[in-house]
This record gives sequence, structure tokens and C-alpha cells, in this order.
Amino acid sequence: MAGGKLPPRQKMIGMMYLVLTALLAMNMSKEVLNTFVTVNDGLENTNHNFKTKNADAYKEFSESFAENPTKTGPFYNKAQEIKEIAEQVVKYIDGIKVEIIAGIEPTITKDNAIGVNELGEDTIVNLKYVQVKDNYAFSTNLLVGGDPVNPKTGPLSALELKSKLEEFREKAKTLVKKDGAIYKALDETFIFEESKNAAGVTENWPSYNFHGVPAVATITLLTKMQTDIRNSESDVVKYLYSQVDAASYKFTGLDAAVIPESNYIIRGDSFKAQVFLAAFDTTMKPAITLGTTYDSLTHAVGGDTVGVKLVRGKGYVSIPTNALGLKTYKGDIAFLGPTGEIEHYPYNFSYEVAAPSTTISATAMNVFYIGVPNPVDIAASGVAKDKVSASITNGSISKSGDGWVVNVKKQGNATINVSAEVDGTRKTMGSMEFRVKRIPTPIAEIGGKSSGAIPKGKLAGTAGIIAKMENFEFDVRVVVSGFKFVYTQSNGLSKEVPVKGPRFNAQMKKILRGIKSGSRVTFEDIKATMPDGEQRKLGSIVLKAV
Repeated sequence: MAGGKLPPRQKMIGMMYLVLTALLAMNMSKEVLNTFVTVNDGLENTNHNFKTKNADAYKEFSESFAENPTKTGPFYNKAQEIKEIAEQVVKYIDGIKVEIIAGIEPTITKDNAIGVNELGEDTIVNLKYVQVKDNYAFSTNLLVGGDPVNPKTGPLSALELKSKLEEFREKAKTLVKKDGAIYKALDETFIFEESKNAAGVTENWPSYNFHGVPAVATITLLTKMQTDIRNSESDVVKYLYSQVDAASYKFTGLDAAVIPESNYIIRGDSFKAQVFLAAFDTTMKPAITLGTTYDSLTHAVGGDTVGVKLVRGKGYVSIPTNALGLKTYKGDIAFLGPTGEIEHYPYNFSYEVAAPSTTISATAMNVFYIGVPNPVDIAASGVAKDKVSASITNGSISKSGDGWVVNVKKQGNATINVSAEVDGTRKTMGSMEFRVKRIPTPIAEIGGKSSGAIPKGKLAGTAGIIAKMENFEFDVRVVVSGFKFVYTQSNGLSKEVPVKGPRFNAQMKKILRGIKSGSRVTFEDIKATMPDGEQRKLGSIVLKAV
């Protein structure tokens, strides 16, 4: 247990033990046996120093955990694991030492073989009080048994001790970096291979270390094992504490960052934003990519990619806005983490591109007409049109292309109420009241005239009466549904000819072709069907043929 790439202290302790064992094998005097007492005392002091050092490390760990449980917690919990198993194995070895000392020294019992020293610690009775230091029969029988080739098993046996040391080694290895210095040192310290004795005979680990070995040397070796455990415990705890900050990022700058939930606020609502410190490292150059697609497995962006300008550790994006509509981008920030591995942080954002527009309305002209589709343009500032909704009293309103169409039912007033979806919430944007009127009554015309003189030929060639909408902004078609044609006969009497529809019938045309210049004709009781189905009476037409 003294070979391999061990720390200098462990190499020195192992070499001292090997030298003393070699001297013992040469059947040295009682003074040599007492030298083991000195070595064991030195090892016990080393164990005390390690225990004190480890207690300070655990205290520092506890203080760090109290300040920041989230950050320190994972490493603190692992430190408690190594503390617990180290204490268990050390106490187990103390139990073996107590068994040996009480078994070879008649004046010492198991109850008083262990007690509290001047430092207030539980400790084994000093070997200087053991008279029969060269007794090897008891320790050999306890740890190995009568057959060195097939060592005994069971409580306090060398094989059980080996199993507990291996358990400690494997637990400690799970708490440190694989293939690191501590990981390798654990394998080199707690090694249990066969070895050749002084006679060149290969022996198993229990027999090589404990068979035929005087009790004083066995106890010194057991104390050295405790030293190895405390030393390894110290290395593991120190490593775990260093990982608390090793897993933290190092930054060179801080900026105040404000990220609003929306840059558009409706009156009566609240401005909401995240305010925090954003850390960055001006010495590092993260790889920042941006596009319209993102692969979470490969961290690759694609689609319409955008260049990201990097300045002092921060990325700056400028995207030309040409096409209208919702734009969504996805990206990735690749950063060299504190562990030396590249870490990826995906991000995304969206924005709406809208054409500049101005809505101007004259309040005095806020009129809807019954019977025609009234076009309306509704816009909520800062909100996309597809997020806007509207309702109306006294009628209906619906979307039509980029605008809206209103159909009203009766005269009076109608109110349009507008709402919009803003940041996922439906907000009331306002309302406007409109007057509701009937369509103006059209003017009846024949050949472009509603009165006055008209050439006989033009009058006879006209197809019929039309209803003309004058000074009306809507393109409305009104059809004459009927009228009465009144003319003077040759006997001087007037006669009426009822006509259905707007067109002159054959009888009328015959009469019109035969009238003389200066004759007057009248078209009265003219009726027209309005777009809403209403029958409306138009003004009469009086014409003089010339």
C-alpha cells in the first residue's frame, strides 16, 4: 500500500511501515517493537490533524450551504456522503484494534480499551501500555485464521476489512472527476493485490499483511489505513468544495436589462417588464446564430439566417422589415462553460411588421345607410388587424378583405365597439356612434331629363324611365317598378296608360311616335324599388315634345 503515485506524506508513512516490518522479520529486539509504538503515535497524530482539517472543511461547507442552498446543495450532500462512510470505516477499524489489544493484554478490557483523550476525542489505548507487543497468534487468528491460503470470513476478518475499504474507495470515486488525480490516487492507495513475501512466495492480501505479524505491527498498519481514509476524505471534500464555484460562470461586466412584456400599452392597463442584471464576459466570444428554424438536437439554425454582430461579448441584430406580417426567429448561443465544455442556450423572439397607416374620419359624416353595405376601416394602433374584433348595435358587421362591412336595419343610431388581443388578453379599444339613415330618394329621368323640352325623336327612342341617385357616394342601383303615362288625345281628352317596370311598352312607343310638336306628356305615380326592398314614390316627369 506504499507504491504507486501517492502523495509524499503517504509514501513516507508507507515506507516507514515497510522498513519496520522488514526489521521485524529479521527478529529484531524489543526496542524495534517499541519503534512501532512511535510510528503508531505519529500516525494517530496525523489522523487527528486530518480530522481537524476535515472538520474545518465541513464547517466552511455548511456556512456556504446556509448562504446559498441551491448552488451549494448538490456538492454539500455529496460531502456528507463521504463524511458518513469515512467515519463508519474508521470506527470499524477501531473495533478491530480494540479486539486485538483486549485479546493480548490481560489488564485491558474492551470497555476501557477505547476512551477520551486530552482533546476530547475517542481514541484507542496507547500501544505503550500493551506489554505483549510481539504476540501474533491472536491477531492472526482474528483476521486470517489458521489457513493463510484460505483466509477466514465474517466479522472483523481481514476479508471483511478489505470489503469495507473497497466500498469506501468506490464511493469516493463516484464523488470526484473520473480519471482525475484523486480518482487515480484512490485506486493506487486502496489496492489489494497479491504480493511476494521475503521468501519469494506469493501471498493473498490478508495473509501478506496480517498472517504471523506481531500485534503491534498489525495495529500500526490498521492506523495507517485510517490515515489513508482520512487523507482521501480530505482530498474528496476539498475537491467537492472547489466545484461549488468551478461550476459557476465568470463574468467581467454587468448591465441593467429591461425586457417589457409589450411595447404597446392601452390606457387603463399597466406597463409590465422584467428588470434584472445581465452578466457578460467581454473577454469571451460566444457563437451567436439566428435563423427561422432551429434543430434542438444539433443546435443548428436554418431557414432565413441573420448575421449577428458581436461586440464585447454581446450580440447585436438588425433585421430589415420588408414583408408584412408576423415574423418569428430562433437562435442559439454557444458558450464555453466553466467545465471546459460548450454549452448551448437556445432563444427565440417574434415581432409584427405592419404598413404605416393613418385613419382620418369626419365626425359630421359618420353615417350608415340602410340597404347598402357600408365599408368601414377599423384600426387599433399598435395591434395587427387580425387581432382586432368589432361588434355593432342595430345591424351586423363582418370582415371583408382588409376592411369591414356594416349592414344596418333601421333609422336612428348604431354603435361600433372595438376590442383587440394584446399580449394574449382581450382589451377594449373604444367605440364610435354612427347615424343611420335611409338612402336618399332618387330622381326619375327620361333621356336625361326630368322636365322641360325634349326632341320628339329622342323621346320616342328612349327605352324607359331610370331612377338616378344624385350626389350619393355609394354605387346603388334603383329600379323603377312602374308608372302611369298620361297624354292628350286628338279629341282633347287626357288618357292614362299604366305601365309595369321601367320600360316603355309597345303602346307607349306608338303614341310617342305620333305626337305633334308642342304636345305635353306626363309620367306620374312613378315607383321604384330601393336596395332594401322598400317601394318609394318618385317625382313626376313633365316633358314637351319639340
